[in-house]
Amino acid sequence: MGSKVTIEQVAQHSGVSLATVSRVLNHPELVSSKTAARVNASIRELNYSSVVGQYNSAEFEGGAGLIMVNIPWLDNPFYSEIVRGIRVAARSAGFDVLVSWDVPTASTVNDYCAMLRRCNASGIITLSPLEAETIERIDSTIPLVQCCEVNPEVDVPFVTIDDFAAARIAVEHLVSCGCSRLAIVSGPDTYKYARGRMDGFLSVAKAHGIGIEDGWIVCVPDNSYGLAHSAVCHMLESANAPDGVFACSDTYGAAVISAARRAGLTVPGDLMVVGFDNTDNAIMTTPTLTTVNQPRYRMGYTACNILLERMKGAAAPQSMTMETELVVRESTTRSRA
Repeated sequence: MGSKVTIEQVAQHSGVSLATVSRVLNHPELVSSKTAARVNASIRELNYSSVVGQYNSAEFEGGAGLIMVNIPWLDNPFYSEIVRGIRVAARSAGFDVLVSWDVPTASTVNDYCAMLRRCNASGIITLSPLEAETIERIDSTIPLVQCCEVNPEVDVPFVTIDDFAAARIAVEHLVSCGCSRLAIVSGPDTYKYARGRMDGFLSVAKAHGIGIEDGWIVCVPDNSYGLAHSAVCHMLESANAPDGVFACSDTYGAAVISAARRAGLTVPGDLMVVGFDNTDNAIMTTPTLTTVNQPRYRMGYTACNILLERMKGAAAPQSMTMETELVVRESTTRSRA
């Protein structure tokens, strides 16, 4: 059969997954000796030996290997604490961390997997919104864990939050402060967070009989302060402006506060604002921003520990949905004068 033999045939012949065959080829230290022996026997029998060792030549001095962290935006402050948590957990296990700024797709995933093999990565944590096929392809190359963004169509472990429930708490807070004309600034609906927070916002508005005016649902293509500021300035030009804005990130929240000032509105007197994420942006605004805190460091640390368990061959590590909390600051008040 020679070089025509595929890794899929090796997996089928040895009765293991594609991911296990890949680990035997690239990282045999992560596979039990019994499983490795079975896979290597299939490799020899099928004459797949020409591929053995192709990707495992790189060695890491003073460490166990490399963990890749895949993020969709390099300039988004939300990711910094997550990456820090990953790095601490990885370093404690002897692994280095490399950040990849990319969103692999069905058309690019093969190239992405080739890059992972060239880097000799032992595992990957992705924070990007990936299609099921893309996740499965990467996971067949090296162990993968989803963090924040989750695709429920694949049986791959994740660490995330309940965006719907967290958004409901944030918007209920605006209502409890007396807001009755609500608006939202959100991101692209390719992201789980944007869909969940939008649904939470709309569910609270419906529960309280609050109609949402045309133009009060603002969707920004990415987590851009400039784009959000421009869109919110346009929204606040109307005579019947909202009195409460739910911003789906602190970057958006800071843009809303700045746009309100430009429109001659006071926060929280004329307009109340709630952000999301509890990044440094939330305490750098004037007034400071009420926001939803995500345990970002703990999310990254936990995701890395789950990945380390997967790399050791642990069966079905448990996924986790972490709690959030509302942090009330100056951009909202409990009641109006």
